[in-house]
Amino acid sequence: MKTLAVAILWHLHQPYYTDPLTQSAPLPWVRLHAVKGYYDMGVLLEEHPEARVTVNLTPSLLYQLQELANGTVTDVFWTHAARPSADLSENERFFILRHFFSANWDTMIRPHDRYYSLLIQRGTHPRDEEWSRIASRFSVQDLLDLQVWHNLAWCGHRALARFPQLRELVAKGRQFSESDKQAVLAAQREILDGVIPLYRRLQERGQIELSTTPFFHPILPLLIDTDSARRSRPDSALPQRFAHPEDAEAQIRKALDFHETLFGRRPVGLWPSEGSVCPELIPILTKLGIRWAATDEGVLARSVNHWHRDAMLYRPYRAQVDGGDVALLFRDRDLSDAVGFTYSRNPPDASVADFCARLQAIAGRAHGARPLVPVILDGENPWEHYPDGGEGFLRGLYVTLSSGEWHGVRFQTVLPGRELEEHPPTARLERLHTGSWINADLKIWLGHVEDNDAWERVGKTRRFLRKREETGEVPAAALRAAWDELYAAEGSDWFWWYGDEFDTDHKALFDQVFRLHLANV
Repeated sequence: MKTLAVAILWHLHQPYYTDPLTQSAPLPWVRLHAVKGYYDMGVLLEEHPEARVTVNLTPSLLYQLQELANGTVTDVFWTHAARPSADLSENERFFILRHFFSANWDTMIRPHDRYYSLLIQRGTHPRDEEWSRIASRFSVQDLLDLQVWHNLAWCGHRALARFPQLRELVAKGRQFSESDKQAVLAAQREILDGVIPLYRRLQERGQIELSTTPFFHPILPLLIDTDSARRSRPDSALPQRFAHPEDAEAQIRKALDFHETLFGRRPVGLWPSEGSVCPELIPILTKLGIRWAATDEGVLARSVNHWHRDAMLYRPYRAQVDGGDVALLFRDRDLSDAVGFTYSRNPPDASVADFCARLQAIAGRAHGARPLVPVILDGENPWEHYPDGGEGFLRGLYVTLSSGEWHGVRFQTVLPGRELEEHPPTARLERLHTGSWINADLKIWLGHVEDNDAWERVGKTRRFLRKREETGEVPAAALRAAWDELYAAEGSDWFWWYGDEFDTDHKALFDQVFRLHLANV
């Protein structure tokens, strides 16, 4: 019977929203994803101890979880939710009506009659000039119900299972009290407190491997040299050159140190931000003790002379560059994207069966006695698209992959660190392509006028900081804080929203946070 090793990696990340000068964050996604995806994912793994998965926790996320849990930082959405609805100012009412429907309407609003009726009462596409008229239609009780539902709808299936009062409030549906609202917010605080200890427990019992990402989620090839973007797209418009491999090294080292303080172990695996890699990265990783990293199959396809997917994809590789030696895994894009973008539309059992049938087909086609299938994807955003928050699919997946034989194939969920020790890579990459998991290039983060302007602002701010550092007049604590703010501005997330590829209602806020980090330097 053929054994198929399956390496699942869930990537959990949020950009660094916090303004350290005001101790506030303009967006709520760390908190809301914590009470939904992060907590759900961890508890489901506790309930299925036979499943082995890797969880990539980015330091920028972990640091904000700490800030929120210990109360040193609050997000602006929390502040507006906590305020008694009778005391809201006009601008606060506008804020709540504008932003407290920030959820998947089909799976998180429409199923709840009261929440959906409040959306219809507001209107689905209000214009800026309408807010005063819209607000006049909402009573104090309407606003209180909206405050509660915005936070209640983000409580995931394991939070509802743990806190009976949350289930009672879902059943109640309307006419909430201020004490009802405080109960929801108290449950969120309790969950925030427990997320990091939950994943530490899972690591300590050997069920999961924790990997990391450079601290503020930068695109490493672009930190090393922005000109490297032309390797995959020779027509790229370039900003004034930014070439600071020392920043890439600093962000990785900072990530490793911080991770070790939280979890008691130094990670040996790295998910480079957005799966972005380049040859110059390999010796840096080896220097810092990273033994394995991962990216997308598109990078592998462009690293070899003749691409044969079934023969090449399902095995680890060694990348050896200038004394560096790192094992690389390349994710199966089709399988990973099916979980992220397709299975939410299907019944859970059908999705699990399809996933396993695809694995069975891979076992029949893949070369080698023990193929390795990396399934790597965002571990937070998909679940708001699943009607049940992904619970049915994930339960079925963990049970099926851990049950032994499936139609003549033995599935084995594996942890990369252990798997690569027991089955070291025998294939070697002669060349490593420079690219990411999106189209095997770096176009999302460089080339547009807005992207290039942002890179030049980062470069200008960095030069300013170095000059001030060289004077020797800046206190050490202020200097460390300034470098952290520069590193935060190097994060990929701000560049993601520049250009015309992606859009969000919060695009202006992302731009504001990017500029804030630079201004704080």
